[in-house]
Amino acid sequence: MNRKHESNQSSFKRLAKRFIEQQTLDSEQLDRFEHLLGGFAEHVEPERHEPDSKLLPQQPRRVGGLMAMAASVVILFIVSLNFYLQQPTKIDLIANEVAMNHIKMKPLELKAETLSPLKDYFTQLDFSIVDSTLFTQQNNKMLGGRYCSIQGVTAAQIRFLTAEGKKVTLYEVGYDPKIYGELPMLSQGQQPLFIEVKGISVKIWVEKGLLMAEARDS
Repeated sequence: MNRKHESNQSSFKRLAKRFIEQQTLDSEQLDRFEHLLGGFAEHVEPERHEPDSKLLPQQPRRVGGLMAMAASVVILFIVSLNFYLQQPTKIDLIANEVAMNHIKMKPLELKAETLSPLKDYFTQLDFSIVDSTLFTQQNNKMLGGRYCSIQGVTAAQIRFLTAEGKKVTLYEVGYDPKIYGELPMLSQGQQPLFIEVKGISVKIWVEKGLLMAEARDS
């Protein structure tokens, strides 16, 4: 710091002396001026950039405000993330709705042992009910069917009876991935999803362009 100060003094003196030499002064006047210049240069202080006192109170406020804003953003992100993680997925919603319909076991609207009478009955559907390859392998006895809904879309509910005397419900509705999300397709060799909900075993898959769900007592 002292070296820089001395360098500034020397530079100032050289520039001042050069300027005076260019003026019409005699040697005595020049000596007097150099003496005066030396005393002045010794008292020259290097320029200091002091912070504006008016800005000092504002700095803590500004920093504090930014920190508070950053903390608020972090808290909001954490709360939003927890809320998102706690939200049920589309698969969870489908499984819960199917399980509740199976538990309520509302009376059949049409009793039938084959699919043909049910096809004639379900005229309010925008699709045609079909046999499921999974159900034909189980050799269950058909009891009949009724209307229901899956996520607000009208669906068919077909009830079966197993050889052990347990009731099984098959749900069919037109498959729309925008409504139900991506689900496993039997045509692509994918296995059905298996979920346990409220003591009910639920399977969900896509077959022949329809979303199908099976619900049975665990």
